[in-house]
Amino acid sequence: SSELLQLQKLEKIHVSCCDGVEEVFETALEAAGRNGNSGIGFDESSQTTTTTLVNLPNLREMKLWGLDCLRYIWKSNQWTAFEFLNLTRVVIYDCKRLEHVFTSSMVGSLLQLQELHISGCDNMEEVIVKDADVSVEEDKEKESDGKTNKEILALPSLKSLKLERLPCLEGFSLGKEDFSFPLLDTLSISRCPAITTFTEGNSATPQLKEIDTDFGSFYAAGEKDINSSIIKIKQQ
Repeated sequence: SSELLQLQKLEKIHVSCCDGVEEVFETALEAAGRNGNSGIGFDESSQTTTTTLVNLPNLREMKLWGLDCLRYIWKSNQWTAFEFLNLTRVVIYDCKRLEHVFTSSMVGSLLQLQELHISGCDNMEEVIVKDADVSVEEDKEKESDGKTNKEILALPSLKSLKLERLPCLEGFSLGKEDFSFPLLDTLSISRCPAITTFTEGNSATPQLKEIDTDFGSFYAAGEKDINSSIIKIKQQ
C-alpha cells in the first residue's frame, strides 16, 4: 500500500505465528488491481505505464517464521520494483505456502545480502524466480535475434546460504541466467529431496570449498561450477 513510502527508517522486520497473513509487502498498484482499479502508474487512456520504485534503504534484517498462509513476501506487478540496498540478513522458517523469496529483477538491489537461511517451507520450488512480466515470446525474440549473451545475476556479498527441509525445492533458480557468488563460503543443503540442480545457468562460487548435505560434507573447490557438485551429490 502507499504506507510503504513511509517506511524509509525501517531497519528490521520480525513476523511470527500470524495466522492469515498472505503477504508482508503489498504495493498500492497490486491492491488497486485486486479492487478493480487501475491504480497509480497506469493510464488506461494512453495504455502507457510508469514504474513505481519502492525503496526501503535502511532495512537490514528480515525474519519470518510460522506464517502458514504466507504466499508472497513482496507482492507487486510489472509496474512496481522493490529495492533493499542494505538488506544483509534474511531468515525464513516454516512458511508452508511460500513458493519463492525473490524475483530476478530484485537481485540487483541485494548488494549487501550476507546471510540467506530458509527452512521448513513445504511448497518452495525455487528461491529466485523469473519475473512474471518477462514473457516466453520475449525469450523467443532474443533467440531469433541471435543474442547469445546470458545475463549474469550477482549476489556480491552473500557468504552463507542454508536450504533445509524444503521437500519441493528443485533448485536455487531455474531461469536461464548465470549467477555469481564471489564471497559464498558456506552452503548447506539438507532434506531437499527434489533438488536436481542449483541453477539452470552456470554458478560461479570461487570461495566455496565444501557443501554440507545430509550425506556429509562434499569438496566443491575445483569443480567447474556448483551444479557439477550437486549432480555428484545426487548420485551418492
